[in-house]
Amino acid sequence: MEELSAQIYIVRTIPGKEDKFVDSIAKVIEKKEGHDVLSFFRADTVKGYIFAECYSLTKLVDVLRTVPNNKGVIRTPVSDAELDKYFEKDGEKVVVHERDIVEIISGPFKGDRAKVVRIVPGKDEIVIEPLNMSVPIPITLGTDDIRIVETKEEETEK
Repeated sequence: MEELSAQIYIVRTIPGKEDKFVDSIAKVIEKKEGHDVLSFFRADTVKGYIFAECYSLTKLVDVLRTVPNNKGVIRTPVSDAELDKYFEKDGEKVVVHERDIVEIISGPFKGDRAKVVRIVPGKDEIVIEPLNMSVPIPITLGTDDIRIVETKEEETEK
């Protein structure tokens, strides 16, 4: 007899509703027998997706049919190597100082350079002013949205 191995699949949901979605799946699984869903979990780094471990993709799709905010299952199983990248924490925090020059790497101002005006305490956010604008407009961004080009220490050495 061939032994079934569990696979991990990615389930799409509405971004920001992942916790409610997981709770809804738990309620459906409690009521249903023979669902073959072993576990489901979510990564904080991934918005709009959860992971489900199960023996049968067909039974997973059947379980999710009645769950609100379900946007479908990606039918290709996730490999262990691919799954690891969703749960690895970045070892380095971006250290930003006031007056640093940064490049914006995402959003509508992608590719622009800006000067750091202020660091928001308690959050991973900074306030910047783009350098290419004639009237400086302060913009609040997360530290994940920038790349440091020039630090204030480098400026003092010049």
